[in-house]
Amino acid sequence: MSGREVNRNNLGKLFSPKSVAIVGASEGRHYSQSLIDNLRRHGFAESNIFPVNPKYETISGLRCFPTLEDLGAAPDVVAVLIGHDHVSGVIESAGKIGVGAALVIADGYADESEEGRLDQVELGNLANKYGISMLGPNTLGYIRPSSNAGMWCAGALQTPLIEGGISVVAQSSGMLNVIMGMLGDRQIGVQACVSIGNAAVVGLPEMVSYFAADSETRVIGLVVESIDRPREFAEALEAAQRNQKPVVVLKIGASERGQRNSLAHTGRLSSPNQGWRAVFDRFGVCGAFDIDDFVETITLFDGLKKKGVARRGDSSRLGVAFATISGGETSLICDIADQEHLELAVLSADTLAVLRGGLNKATLIGNPLDLQNSRTARPDTFWQSLRTLAGDSAVDVLALRLNMTVKPSQSLISLYREIVDLVCSADVVPLILSRAYERFDLSWWDLFRELDVSFVMSYRNAVRAIARFDTWLNSSGNVGTTPQAIPAEAGASRDGGSVPLSLAQARTWLSNWGISYVPAGIADDRESAASVANQLGYPVVVKAVMPNMVHKSDVGGVVLNLEDEDSVIGACLDMRHRLLGEAASGEGLLSFEVQKMMASGVEVILGMKQDPTWGPLLMVGSGGIYAEILRDMVWVLPPISPEAVTDALEKLRIWPMLNGVRGHRPADIRALSQLISLFGDALVRDGAWISSMDLNPVIVGPDGSGAYVVDVAMFGDEKMVEYWSV
Repeated sequence: MSGREVNRNNLGKLFSPKSVAIVGASEGRHYSQSLIDNLRRHGFAESNIFPVNPKYETISGLRCFPTLEDLGAAPDVVAVLIGHDHVSGVIESAGKIGVGAALVIADGYADESEEGRLDQVELGNLANKYGISMLGPNTLGYIRPSSNAGMWCAGALQTPLIEGGISVVAQSSGMLNVIMGMLGDRQIGVQACVSIGNAAVVGLPEMVSYFAADSETRVIGLVVESIDRPREFAEALEAAQRNQKPVVVLKIGASERGQRNSLAHTGRLSSPNQGWRAVFDRFGVCGAFDIDDFVETITLFDGLKKKGVARRGDSSRLGVAFATISGGETSLICDIADQEHLELAVLSADTLAVLRGGLNKATLIGNPLDLQNSRTARPDTFWQSLRTLAGDSAVDVLALRLNMTVKPSQSLISLYREIVDLVCSADVVPLILSRAYERFDLSWWDLFRELDVSFVMSYRNAVRAIARFDTWLNSSGNVGTTPQAIPAEAGASRDGGSVPLSLAQARTWLSNWGISYVPAGIADDRESAASVANQLGYPVVVKAVMPNMVHKSDVGGVVLNLEDEDSVIGACLDMRHRLLGEAASGEGLLSFEVQKMMASGVEVILGMKQDPTWGPLLMVGSGGIYAEILRDMVWVLPPISPEAVTDALEKLRIWPMLNGVRGHRPADIRALSQLISLFGDALVRDGAWISSMDLNPVIVGPDGSGAYVVDVAMFGDEKMVEYWSV
C-alpha cells in the first residue's frame, strides 16, 4: 500500500475526529486560542481537547499535557502549532504512538526557499512513513460541522458554520477565511471547508476524491492556484463527474503577474489558463471569476442539487423563468441572459394569453415577467400570474425578485411563504434574487433557510450561476476520461531545447499519422519547381521555404493560382529577388514548396503546445491570416473523439460558416472532425517530444470534399530532431 493510499484511508480520522491534541498550545496566543474557541463554538467535546505544552498545567480551562506520550492514548488528530524547526519531531512522536492525522500550520517550507522545499519533502515522507494524513504545512486548518471539528486557527469565526452540502477546498487560507465568513454569516450549510496549504501529503487530488465519494457532499468548491500532480487531480475530477458532483473552481494566478505571485508565496508556479479551461471542459467543471461569484455559484448549485433539479422530458435546456416587479429590470435580465448565454424558457401560447390578458399588456413577452404593482393594486392578478407562469410545462426553475426591505416585516415573511408554497406546488423550484448587492439584514437568510429556498445576490450572479448549472447538467451524462498524456507531475523538465523541424520532416510526421496534407512537393530551384508543378497538374501555389519564416504572406512568400510552367518559374524568380536581394546567391537558404491549388473553403487553424502542467494541448480556431487577429479558438485535451471535436467547433464564431450560412453549402465538418481527432491521437502517441505545432490553414471544403492541411510549422526537442531523419 502506497503512502498516498494510506492517507486516503486515514482521512476519516481527520474529518471525523473523536479527540484532538494541540501541540504548542499557549495561553492567549492567537492560533492556539482561535483553535480552541472554534472547536468549542462548533460543539466539539471539551473533554477530548488536549493541549500539549510542558510550560502549562491548564490552557483556556483545559488540562494541559507535557508531551503527546503523556496522553495515554493516541488522539485522532494532532494540531501542530510550533515553528518550522520542531515540526518533524512532533510528527515523529505522533507516528510512534499511532496518530492517524495531523494539521501543520508552520510556514517556511516550499513557500519560502529551495531549502524549505526539501524540508517539506522530508516532512511529507515522514508523515507517509507512519500513514499520517497530514494537512499542510502552511495551512490554517479546516472545519467540518457534522463532526463538530472546528479545526481553524485564523481567529474565531463570528458565526459557526452549519451543516449542509457544500465542501470547499482552498490552497489559500486567507481566501478560505473570507469564504467561511460569508457562508457562516448567511448560514449557508457546508459539509467541510479545508485549507490544504502546501499539501506535502494531503492535496487537491485526495480532497476532491474524498468529497466526490462523500454521500453528504452535493457540491465541491475549489480555490486553486496550481497543481503538482495533474493526472491524479484529473482522475479525481473524473470521479466527481461520474458521481454527479458539480465542481466549481475559482482559479487564481491566471495572468502572467498572477503566476509570478503564486510562485512567490506558495513555491508553486501557476500554469496558463488554456490548459485549465481544457480540463474544465473535459470534466464539466464550472469556473468562477471572483469570491462573490464563487460563493453565489456554489450556493445556487447546492440549492438546485438538493431539490433534484433536472430538465423536463427530452428538453436539451433547463427551463428557467424570471419574475420581477419592474419593467426596466425585465429588460436588464434579458440583456444579462444574452450575455451569459442563458436561454430562457419559451412559454406556451396559452400561458402568454392568460398573462397578457390578466396584466392588460398585449405585447408582454412573459419571460421575464413584469408583475408591475399588481401585488398591491390587483392581488388576484398577481397570484394568478405567478400561478400561470409556474404552471407552464416549459418551466423548471422560477427566479423571483420582489419587495425586500432591510429587515423582513411580518407581511413580507407571509408573502414569501405563500409564494414558495405556490411555486413548489407546481413542481417548480423557486429561487429568490436581489437586484444587486443591497443591504439586507441576516434575518433574510434565516427566513430563506427555513423555507429551504436559495437566495442569490444580484441578477448577474444569479443568471450566470443558472447558466453554469445548465451547462453542468448538459455535461454530467458524458463523463470525460483522464488522458494518459497528462503528466504525473507538473513541470517535468524536457531533455533539450526546442528547435524547428524542416518542412519535409513536419510533412513526413503528418503523413505517418494519416493526417491529410495538400498534394505538394519541395523544390530547390525554379526548374525543379516547374517539374513538380507539371506532375501535380495546374493550377498550383508556390510558397517560399526559408528558416524561421513564419508569416509567408506578409513578405510575398506565397503566390496563388499559377496556370503554367512559365508562371511558376517567374514566381520563383520574383520570390528569390524579393526575399534574398540581387546579390545573394540564396543557395541553401531558399527553396520552394509547390502545392496543388485547392478549391476555396473555410480556413481553420490547428495548434498544439506543451503546457507545463497538463502536457499536450490541442487548439482549434479561425485560421488563415485572421488567426491572430480574431483570436477565435478553443483548447482541448487530446485524445478527443470526432464527436467531441464537433462540440468544440460549435463554440467558435466561425461555426455558422462551417455549418452553412445564408444558403451556402455546409463545410465537410465530418472530415475536419476526423482530421482533428487523428491529430490528437498522434500527439498522445508520439507528441511528448514536440514542443509546439501550427497547422494553418487547414482548408475545409464543401461537405463530402474533405479537409487538408495547407501549411505546417513544427518545433521539437533538439535531441529528437537531431536524430530524426526523413
